[in-house]
Amino acid sequence: MTETVDTTAALEAPVGTHAIWQSSTKVCRVTDFLPAPTADELLRRAASAAQDDLLPARVRDNRLDTRMRSSLAHRGFSAPELLTAIDAVVGQIEKVLGVSCAGTRPAFTLNVHNDGDFYRAHQDVSSHDVANGVRAAKRVVTFVYYLHRTPAPFTGGDLRMYDSALPLNAEHDGLRREDCTYRDYAPDHNSVVFFLPSALHEVRPVSCPSGHYADSRFAINGWLCRTDAS
Repeated sequence: MTETVDTTAALEAPVGTHAIWQSSTKVCRVTDFLPAPTADELLRRAASAAQDDLLPARVRDNRLDTRMRSSLAHRGFSAPELLTAIDAVVGQIEKVLGVSCAGTRPAFTLNVHNDGDFYRAHQDVSSHDVANGVRAAKRVVTFVYYLHRTPAPFTGGDLRMYDSALPLNAEHDGLRREDCTYRDYAPDHNSVVFFLPSALHEVRPVSCPSGHYADSRFAINGWLCRTDAS
């Protein structure tokens, strides 16, 4: 006798009601990005930067929020060598990330992470802000260039890139960061990463036992920006 199997329930719900669609975030990472002497010179300048010029780093929309971010920022730091190198590879960046960088200009800061510093999960896009009556530039590509003493005098500080994720069920209660898969990228000296500003990412906590400024995790964090009339 042939057994009959009731498939009605399976046909009504072929996919789990809490299914999450995960899509890998595109990241372009380049190691040994600058010639070694150039990278060493940038590190020397970063490690000797006047600490009077360092201010607590702000979160998006230019707010201070120590629960969200702990680090120092130097907005006047000069890095023409890095900008020249980025300009030389912008064509490859466009292909990997699927964006046009035409008409963009770089903007960046030197960010300094020491013992206990972090930046919780965030995006680099902001609410088409108008600051002081001037429309803010649109961030097209984020870049982060890492430099530090070797061997690294700190641990941690990985860049955690979360994959984009959406619930397949439109009535899902909402998506938590914990629902997202991710990949960590070590902040290796003389490496750089490029990604879209809309990507969810964070800086994992840093442990720097010495606490010395020169032993920090230095990063030149910036964007290729375009000012849109719209």
